[in-house]
Order: sequence, then structure tokens, then C-alpha cells
Amino acid sequence: MLRAVVVGLMTSLVFLSPIVNAESAVELDSVIHLSENDLSIKGVAENPEEDKILIYAEGGYASIISSKNPDSQVLLAASDNQTMRDADWHPGGGTALLVGDEGMILRFAVDDFSLTQAGEKMNFGQTNLNSVAWNTAGSWAYVGGDDGWLWRVRAQGDGGLDTHLIEGRGEGDITDIDCHDDVMLCVISSVTDGIGIIDRNHVLTWIGGNFYPWNSVICPSNYYLSCVSVSSSQEIGIIQLHSTNAIESELSVSTIQGIEGQFTHISHQNDARSLIVVAPFSLLEHDVSKNATYPWLENEDAQKFDVEISGERIIGTWNNGEDSGWIITSRGTVIEFHSTEEGSEIGVIVGGIVGFLIPLTIGMLILTLVYTASPRLQYSMTMKFGNKQEKRDAKRKGRGKR
Repeated sequence: MLRAVVVGLMTSLVFLSPIVNAESAVELDSVIHLSENDLSIKGVAENPEEDKILIYAEGGYASIISSKNPDSQVLLAASDNQTMRDADWHPGGGTALLVGDEGMILRFAVDDFSLTQAGEKMNFGQTNLNSVAWNTAGSWAYVGGDDGWLWRVRAQGDGGLDTHLIEGRGEGDITDIDCHDDVMLCVISSVTDGIGIIDRNHVLTWIGGNFYPWNSVICPSNYYLSCVSVSSSQEIGIIQLHSTNAIESELSVSTIQGIEGQFTHISHQNDARSLIVVAPFSLLEHDVSKNATYPWLENEDAQKFDVEISGERIIGTWNNGEDSGWIITSRGTVIEFHSTEEGSEIGVIVGGIVGFLIPLTIGMLILTLVYTASPRLQYSMTMKFGNKQEKRDAKRKGRGKR
């Protein structure tokens, strides 16, 4: 009887184990289409108050949507119909700068929802501009473009733009810029020149990584002096900032194995956590506090949700909580995601069952061994719990041994 119980419990453990498997940490939910047409969106920028999302795209398209209710949209009337490639909000939250092709730089104002020219294209030699970021104090914005061109800019009293070249630039396209929220340091990524640091004196220092095609960088949390960059060849770079001497900042690079697809972008999720956008349609989570990367949304689950949507290109995300938020695609499809709570509850339940069964099984196994090794215990248990035939057999065996 004891053997049967133990075998049954061990079998239960074997069948329970496969339930705990690696699946998407989130599931997709509501879908909102910003337009019936393909908007060719290039990116999004969330304001410091985290209630507005600035969308920028090809052909001068720009709009503001609510971060909580994305179907609430305000179209912005751009004064230029060229492609916008990046945007960043001023730390004060009242304005944002947008940059794009042929030296285009626009200023968005929250008070009247206006979108106007912030400077002359000739200020940038009509260079295609790919990235913009305000420094920590909001005193200057850094603008990066093709062929390594890099400037610092700020508004002048007459409505013009005060523009200065950054010395020491590389030759490859500047792909992204982000500034730490606490220390006066900004990080730039280049497609050929590696990772650079701009200090409070606007001095640019290259710290390495020029073997990798970096395409995006983010400084996710002011609690950690670390920023994260990703490359199109599936590398993750951790930039450990030195708060007082930029040249002592360090870059460590690791290649993520077993991922099918190309890293295209990285965006902030929550606290020290960021989301790496992978093409085709999938996401990875990176936690800078642990320097660890985890599955977040798998392409297979996206296909199960909607085959057409899974064929679109993710260009950005923003969060509405620790494990919830929105994804936006280049076409203009906005998809809500949230944690797989049911799966989490199942995992907790299964963990509880397994945690209970393991010590119980061990205890039963010990009892079985003791029972098997002790004829006296066998006789006693049979006489107490056995049927009439088992009791007669036990007595007969006992007389035989005497």
C-alpha cells in the first residue's frame, strides 16, 4: 500500500513539472487603429508627466495621444512635410523638439499644440538628423545626424537657434542619444564608431564598442549609473557611467544567444527595466539592475493573437504600470499588453503543489524503507489494518519463523 502511494506521488511530480514552462510574460489585449492608412510612423516620445505620447512619422505627420487612452488623438499641423526621425521632451514638459531629414528641426508647444520651425535647415548643413535629446538640466539639447555630425542647440531670445558643433565626432551615422536623469552625462550610439559619452562641458569621449552596429540607447533609471544600448546584431552594451569623469565610464558587451530576429530599438518600461524591440514582432525585457535579459513577448504568441498585426513592425512602447502598457507599430496600430495573471496564478499553484509533494514523497519513501526492513512492523501493521485473510497469513508466517 505504501509503495503504491509513493509511486503515485512520484508520478504526479513527473506530470506536474512540464506545466512550468517559458512563455510570454505578457498577453496582448485591446487594439486601436490610429488611421485606416499606413502612417509610416518612425517613433514616439513620452512626456515627463507620462500622460502624453508624441508620435512622429513620414510626410510631416505628427500627433499627440493620451498614454492611458490612445484613441484620444490630436493631429498636429506641421510646417514641413519631410520625415521626422526622432523627438525628445524638455525636462520641464512644456515643449519638445523633433528632428528629421535635411536638417529639419521643429518645436512642439503644449500650451497651444503648435508645431513650428525651431531653426534654419542651414544650421545643420541640411544633414539628415536622426536623434535628439535634452541634457539633464534642460539647458541644451544634443542633435545627431548622418556621417557622425553632432551639435548642441538651444533657443535664442529672437526665436532663432543657438547652434554649436561638438568636436571629436566619428564618421558613422549617429543613431540615438539619451541623457541620464540624475548626472550631467549623455550617451550616444553610432553605427560604426561605438558608444560615446558627452559630459557637462559638452566634451565627447568615445569609450569603445566600434565593432558593433549600435542602433539605440537608453538610460532607464536615475537610481543606477548605467545605460543600455542594443545593436542590430543582437548585442547588448552596458555603459557604466562615471559621475565625475566621463573618460572613466566603461562599456561591457554581451551577445544574446538563441534569439531569432534583429534588435531594432530599446524603450523604457518601468524603473530599471527596458524593453528591447525585436523584428519580427517580439519583445525582450532587460533589467539594468541585474544586467539580465528575459523573454517578454514571443512572436508565436503574437501570431496567435493576430496574424496581420504580428506582421507589422514595432517602433515603440510605453508603460501603464509595472507589467502593462502599449505597443505601437509603424502602420499606426496600438496594442495593449498586460501580464499573464492567470499563468502567474497557475505557476504559484503548481509551485505550491510541488513544494508540498516533494517533502511528503520523501517522508513516505523513508516510511516504506523502514516498513520493508522491519518484519515486526509489518506484522503489527497487518494485524491492525489488514483483512481476515491477511491476518491469518501473517500469523501463519509468524508461527513458521518460530
